[in-house]
Amino acid sequence: MSALLAGGCGSSPPPQSPTVYQVGQGGAQPYPSAAPPGPQPAPPSAATQRSGQTGVQPLGTIVGDQTTLENIISGALAGGAATIGPLLGGELVPLQEGIKMHAQTDAKGMKPAGELMSARLGTDEHAQAPLSLAAGRCYVIVGFGGPGVFTYEINLITSPPLAPQVLAQSGADGPHPTVGAKQCIKHDYPLPMQVQVDMHVARGQGMVAAQAYFK
Repeated sequence: MSALLAGGCGSSPPPQSPTVYQVGQGGAQPYPSAAPPGPQPAPPSAATQRSGQTGVQPLGTIVGDQTTLENIISGALAGGAATIGPLLGGELVPLQEGIKMHAQTDAKGMKPAGELMSARLGTDEHAQAPLSLAAGRCYVIVGFGGPGVFTYEINLITSPPLAPQVLAQSGADGPHPTVGAKQCIKHDYPLPMQVQVDMHVARGQGMVAAQAYFK
């Protein structure tokens, strides 16, 4: 009997690691998961892969097709870090004042969250700054571009270890973008969510700034 049981066990195929998908530059690529064998969630559908989802639901409006989103992520990953803190100097003060002016309507009744984010960017350059979204809070990110900046957009992107994903966008139709103006950014997870604020100059060059607000 022991020999028969041993033979039966030896004939069973070894457990296989499930396949999960990561979406980033170049589209969805399968890679082996280290998760133990057992019931696993189904892989994302083709529609989910096309939309750029990696398991985190969008937190706001997403404008652009998959190629556009992948280009944004690629640029963000190659971009530098934004400067955190107040702006100093004559040419920079108007950016702070411009943000405060737009916040009176786009972030009415909200308080600043964290410090001012700023960067000097050329055409199609990116700069990122970290932002922690508290559970249950509503957020709006107000941006302002200085002289020479014609098209400036702000993207909210996942932070590592999550796979790169665009969570919300301001759109790219002018030098003074806002993320969450019509519907504030909010997540339903029980813990704070770490994201990256990606500042992107699509056309022009110069100083850009952004400030997060919350309520």
